[in-house]
Amino acid sequence: MPSKKVIKIFYCCSDSNQDEQMQQKLEKHLSPLTWDGVIANWHKGMISAGKEWESEIDANLKTADIILVLISSEFTASHYHWNVLAKQAMEMHRARTASVITILLSPVDNYWKIAFPNVKVLPDGERAITQWKPYDKAFVNITEGIRVEVEKLTDPTFAIKKSLRQINAGVKSVVNHLVNSLFKVASFTLFPLTKASSRSSRFRRQNKTAIIPLMNPVIIILSAVLLASQTSNLLRFFSAKTLNNHTLISKQKANDTGWIWIGQANNTSGTLSVGERLLRPSNTDLFPSIDPPVIPSPGSIVTVKYRVNLRKEKSLSTEQLYELQSGEKLVIVKVEPLAKVSQNSPYIKVRAQVRKCNQTCNK
Repeated sequence: MPSKKVIKIFYCCSDSNQDEQMQQKLEKHLSPLTWDGVIANWHKGMISAGKEWESEIDANLKTADIILVLISSEFTASHYHWNVLAKQAMEMHRARTASVITILLSPVDNYWKIAFPNVKVLPDGERAITQWKPYDKAFVNITEGIRVEVEKLTDPTFAIKKSLRQINAGVKSVVNHLVNSLFKVASFTLFPLTKASSRSSRFRRQNKTAIIPLMNPVIIILSAVLLASQTSNLLRFFSAKTLNNHTLISKQKANDTGWIWIGQANNTSGTLSVGERLLRPSNTDLFPSIDPPVIPSPGSIVTVKYRVNLRKEKSLSTEQLYELQSGEKLVIVKVEPLAKVSQNSPYIKVRAQVRKCNQTCNK
């Protein structure tokens, strides 16, 4: 399954030993996707010693593409997991910045579904992992479901392939039904009294291969009918894709210059000094958004560190043009202070007017 983008999967799991063991088991089943560079996993067990665990979890949650919420009684009983992480995950799901998938580890009251409306539940049939024998069957089912979600994010032709698979399955089902019906009619018509005899059985076996070629025109007609039924869906897909791409490209070309938040600086001197290091406050939302994390000079080239909004004007209340992605190159046009963090604080918020680089990133 080719992929240009590595999909980041965030595991939202309780601190229960049993839940963590199931999380590790799921990681093992997803290992082939990890080795192929299709996905990258992150969970709280990967936090290095000395790191602030809450800020690490928050930062990795915000950069996730798929959030796996592992549901159990221990998870729903945890204030942090239920009231903090779950809510943040659903906010990202509604904003379509990430996809939430709930994994039912063990049976719990259905009240948990209220917090996760319109969210995919695995394993299929909402049958908890602990209700499968052996558990590996459940993990295989979950892995297949997650792989489908990964394909949606990495394969632009996913919708077309899905429609074609449905057409193929529909044709096979109808043809099998017709062939079986013809066999039954032929058997009962030619051998009404000896349908259980060896002669009747031989007739069915010998003539099965003879009837199938006669069905070829039927197969072609059915395929055409089913394909026509899906044509409108395929056309809508192509139209929407083309329109969205055209709109996005046009919008970015028209609005390749705007303002972004770059960080906080110490403003005791009353001026912004080029090269002065931007601060890393305890709130990760206020970390510098550019690399290198210093106050840049006009004309310098910087790299976006994490997703940040490009706005039409310097003020936060102005129109958002679109979202810049991590790794994009920008040319600094102008750097200006926005406002003090608080009235008595020596720190000031800094924004920069930027424009996107062309292919060679010329100034």
